[in-house]
Amino acid sequence: MKKLVVVGLWHQGVVASACMADFGYDVIAIDKNIKYINSLSKGIAPIFEPGLNDLLKKGLKNKNLQFTSDLKGPFFRQKIIMIMFDTLVNENDQSDLSDLFLVIDEIAPNLENDCILYVTSQVPVGTCEKIRKTIESKNPSLKFDIAYSPENLRLGKAIELFRKPSLPVIGAENINTFDRVKNLLSPLKADWTYVNLKTAEMTKHALNSYLAVSVAFGNELGNLCDEIGANGHQIAKLLRLEPRVGKQAMLLPGLGFSGATLARDIQTLRSLSHNFKLNSKLLDGVWNSNKMQNDLVIRKIKKKYNSLSGIHVSVLGLTYKPETSTLRRSAALEIINNMIKEEAVVSCHDPKANRSEVNSYSGFSFYEDIYSSLNGSQVLVLLTPWQDYKNIDFERIKDIMSVNPLIIDTSNMWDGDYLEGLGFTYFDIGTGRGF
Repeated sequence: MKKLVVVGLWHQGVVASACMADFGYDVIAIDKNIKYINSLSKGIAPIFEPGLNDLLKKGLKNKNLQFTSDLKGPFFRQKIIMIMFDTLVNENDQSDLSDLFLVIDEIAPNLENDCILYVTSQVPVGTCEKIRKTIESKNPSLKFDIAYSPENLRLGKAIELFRKPSLPVIGAENINTFDRVKNLLSPLKADWTYVNLKTAEMTKHALNSYLAVSVAFGNELGNLCDEIGANGHQIAKLLRLEPRVGKQAMLLPGLGFSGATLARDIQTLRSLSHNFKLNSKLLDGVWNSNKMQNDLVIRKIKKKYNSLSGIHVSVLGLTYKPETSTLRRSAALEIINNMIKEEAVVSCHDPKANRSEVNSYSGFSFYEDIYSSLNGSQVLVLLTPWQDYKNIDFERIKDIMSVNPLIIDTSNMWDGDYLEGLGFTYFDIGTGRGF
């Protein structure tokens, strides 16, 4: 059985460890966080992902998946080591690589000749070169190489995308390294493209920044549609019929992109442009447009109420997106914080948000029951479109909310005509309703 080491166990590292064990590899997965290791050793992932706990328990039962916090053990004698940190970002969405390089410093003396560090962490272009120099300074006689693939992670669909990568790229400085990594990943049945390291690193920046441009364009178009009475969602569907746009183009009006995924790469390219004294007005515009987009929730509330002061707002959905438990960089929390600043009274519900993580935030009430969170409120705002909310009982909600309540549906999940028939005031995004 082929052995494999995975270093970095938050989201993508845990998914990769479980999937590679399922492919038949003998996987040793390592992280310095003892809490993660203890949880993972029981088959419980540190972050919710559909199907992940079952896959972990399968690997543990088959005894080809083990977790450890030992960074100095014999594990680093393996020939390929996957570096899979979920790179943190600071409050300005800039990458924080401190944890990654702390581990690189620690493992460098234990690496053996002819090894490959295969990096898939979402890192700024040039990071692989810095990793190489760090290892060379710690272990000058070591013969090794580095490969890189763009991170292939989407919350809620992480297992599916790991098994069927949508961007099968391997960056390396020689074809032998490419072939060895390609062989490691042969169970994925992907048609891998060979490029150099910096091209592979830049590909992730380019992809996410392109998606960010699309999101910002769709949102601005939707904002205009709301003012003039056109339907931005129908326009998005029509544009997707055009082959030069594509059927999965991210053009649907809604909230701004949140989390660090797109923002991190926009910030990386803006920073690079600044360093090289290049103009980045397009990316600057996307950044500023996205920052302003989430103001529309408060703007829509003020269409009915002149002020939020004393208004009871119930929020459904706190997490960064559906099918994940993480609150990190969630747009919902940003919007709630702005409501609180305007003196709204805010109550919340989320089906999967980690309660201890929720408790680290203040200024709002959190309820385990959907209907309790709505009791007596004047405004209902859907921020994270969990399927749990698709078929909630609006007749019951109408009875427990205040008189003539307002609904703001930021994902256009519900039937506005039906809700207006029940007596709600209903606003969605980008359809021109109520212009």
